[in-house]
Amino acid sequence: MIEEMDLTLFDCPEPFMKVVTKLMKIENGELKIRYKDPKCREMFLETMKLMNCKVLEDSQQDGIFFMYIKKESSSSEKPKKIELSSGC
Repeated sequence: MIEEMDLTLFDCPEPFMKVVTKLMKIENGELKIRYKDPKCREMFLETMKLMNCKVLEDSQQDGIFFMYIKKESSSSEKPKKIELSSGC
């Protein structure tokens, strides 16, 4: 099942926080998000690495960003440490 989130009405960090909260609640699944604040993009990409997610699509059209994310649980994966170089 693919869930979709339209976050175009929100400014960073709210889209980021909503996506992370959603991904923390699911073990396996797919999520399509739409957002408009470009500051969220790098934060999403770095966090997807940390949360064991694959970015299947990362595009932009007419000022709207689209990201298609797949999350798969893996008990053998150790937590990863990342540092965000930018933020909102």
